[in-house]
Amino acid sequence: MSALATTIQTSIVLEVLATEIKEIKGVQIGKEEVKLSLFVDDMILYLENPKDSTRKLLELINEFGKVTGYKINTQKLTEFLYTNNERSEREIREAILFTIASKRIKYLRANLPKETKDLYSENYKTLMTEIKDDTNRWKDIPCSWIRRVNIIRITLLPKAIYRFSAIPIKLPRAFFTESNKIF
Repeated sequence: MSALATTIQTSIVLEVLATEIKEIKGVQIGKEEVKLSLFVDDMILYLENPKDSTRKLLELINEFGKVTGYKINTQKLTEFLYTNNERSEREIREAILFTIASKRIKYLRANLPKETKDLYSENYKTLMTEIKDDTNRWKDIPCSWIRRVNIIRITLLPKAIYRFSAIPIKLPRAFFTESNKIF
């Protein structure tokens, strides 16, 4: 079976799981209840009442595996825990088998920090470092300006465009000032 067919098959099967997951209580953000972000075989769940929701989720995953023959690696499951109550947090930590991330989760090559104020430093400062490292590595390569433009177009531009679309936040003017200095 080709890689494309396998990817399509996985997407279809995961869509069934995603439909079932929609029965679990999500997180209320404004007027909208958010439950799931799904991209091919990567999934983010937003669960309210994690103690009960996680139990239901694990039951769903187990049932899903029995029906489809697919196995979800629960060792790779990671979650953020947001609570104001220490006792409640301790109970949840004991009840949940997942890894509980304290600072960030990596999802589709983007760093998702626990605090939204850290989105810039976790993603755009690292992007700037990558760009500087790449351009420093290339500066001594003997090639024409056209080739340099092509190198940037092929290697740096996709990284930047992806970051801009995956993490659409307001960037400080300093980001653009610094990027102009590189080129």
